[in-house]
Amino acid sequence: MSQIIFSDELIIIVPSYSQTEKHKHNMLHIFVGEELLKMEINGEIIEGKNIVLEQDVIHKGPVGKLNYFLFVDATSSFAELLRNKWLKKGKYAVIDTDYLKLQEISEESIKQIISDFFGRDSLMRRVTIDKRITEVLNEIDSFKCLGVKVSELANRYSYSESFFTHLFKKETGISLKSYLLMKQFEYAWTEINAGKKITDAVMDAGFASPSHFSDVCRKMTGISAVNVLKKADL
Repeated sequence: MSQIIFSDELIIIVPSYSQTEKHKHNMLHIFVGEELLKMEINGEIIEGKNIVLEQDVIHKGPVGKLNYFLFVDATSSFAELLRNKWLKKGKYAVIDTDYLKLQEISEESIKQIISDFFGRDSLMRRVTIDKRITEVLNEIDSFKCLGVKVSELANRYSYSESFFTHLFKKETGISLKSYLLMKQFEYAWTEINAGKKITDAVMDAGFASPSHFSDVCRKMTGISAVNVLKKADL
């Protein structure tokens, strides 16, 4: 079973799978290899020990043994840092270092290595955005909007749906619908890892059905939920 750790600005994954379908999603990536990685990005083959990838870029999971990889919240200060330092020239970058590899992977060890390599303030704060959207993000991040439709959330804040979705996308770079689904996905996986039955977890997270959850998993990771849950091949 893949190890999945949810943190404030990151999702940390030690995958039990290797190959994925082509996919894209609304988070940035950092792939950290045990060895040289080879990736298909927008139809181009890229090689490197560590690969940083912008959001909404079509890619396949790397060929080569992964130490771990990160989903990075596109609204976060860490995403802003990656864009300013590593992604100025394009949608991906290669970082040639062995420093990011870890023997024991945990939320604490990942945060420490990010702080050491990328800077002490990397994960300190969310990017400054419109206070109205910060309020919405805080509510969504606390799992108070599981299964809530965009129209319902707009009504809750007394905005028209079109204004609300435009403002959210403008300030965060992510559609409101996608961000709501991402938090449902996080909640479901957290519950599954805590031992809850998959069907119960995905329904509690607000998904319409287990197949809806599996579709979201495939779009985010390029692989089915069943394969994410599988034990690693020996």
